[in-house]
Amino acid sequence: MSSTNNSNSVFQDFPINVKLIISSLWVAVMFCYVYGDYIEVYVPGVIANAMEVTSAKEGIQLEFFAVALLMSVPSVMIFLTLVLKPRINRWLNIIIPTLYIVLLIAINLQTTWGFYLYLTAIEILLSIYTVWYAWNWPKTEQYSVGVV
Repeated sequence: MSSTNNSNSVFQDFPINVKLIISSLWVAVMFCYVYGDYIEVYVPGVIANAMEVTSAKEGIQLEFFAVALLMSVPSVMIFLTLVLKPRINRWLNIIIPTLYIVLLIAINLQTTWGFYLYLTAIEILLSIYTVWYAWNWPKTEQYSVGVV
């Protein structure tokens, strides 16, 4: 005795909160930043130049601080995206990735290293998605109750 089952199985899917989506985009872009910086160590001349750096070099402290600041903002945005209220969260996730896109383009205008161009393209794409999700942040209707 056999029975025919005509039902189609569909994989179950759950909607993901926009905060989790944007936060995961920040995680992904941070991995690309880290891998790009790690691989860059193997570019000829980079280690030699790094070995010449001394604290007496004019402006080196400021350069290092600028790099630390640039990398700490996306790292902190991973957390802030999860905990901030939607209004400020949305605007930060529109403004900051937009600034980083401009910065990425400006920094990489003259590079010819394929790995760096590839990672930069991914970073820009992830940042565009971050802006898109923030721009299209879901809204809920709020009704005001009037006193009669």
